[in-house]
Amino acid sequence: MERRNFVKKMSAFTTGSLLLSGSNLYSFETEKKINNKINLSSSFSNREIILKGNFVDAITLEPINKVSMKIKPLKSRLSYDQYLETEDSFYEIKTGFSSINNKVIEKIEIEITAEGYKPLISEIYLSKFGCNIHCSIWKYNPNLKIEDSPKNDFRENYTLSKFNFHLIK
Repeated sequence: MERRNFVKKMSAFTTGSLLLSGSNLYSFETEKKINNKINLSSSFSNREIILKGNFVDAITLEPINKVSMKIKPLKSRLSYDQYLETEDSFYEIKTGFSSINNKVIEKIEIEITAEGYKPLISEIYLSKFGCNIHCSIWKYNPNLKIEDSPKNDFRENYTLSKFNFHLIK
């Protein structure tokens, strides 16, 4: 009986300590976490592609903060949308490929929104050989130069692609 009373008192003390301590261990507040990276890799991929870059203004080439991107893999094992939000204009998308099929291409539908800019809805293609963009990106921004297309750098077991999304007002 004495042991049971001791346990009750200690549980009341611990609960009260956590609630009154101001600690975030037990909190009813929800924080909005900014996520500027998305990982679409599976556990059996032995070759990866990492696509990274920035969201920039098409005219001034200045970085755009507070951008949201919705990603939906179209030919993939993942059928659900993933969201990316950034406050520093940086993004990163990572996916992987197995060595069984060398022709695997991840077709991804993207929707980019930023306040004051026209939404960009397009597709990108990711393979172990790099990133390619859909012609709708060229239609969105006809002033995009060939130098602005993705740059693919092949490493030992991954491909690094760099591409800046040029948004127009």
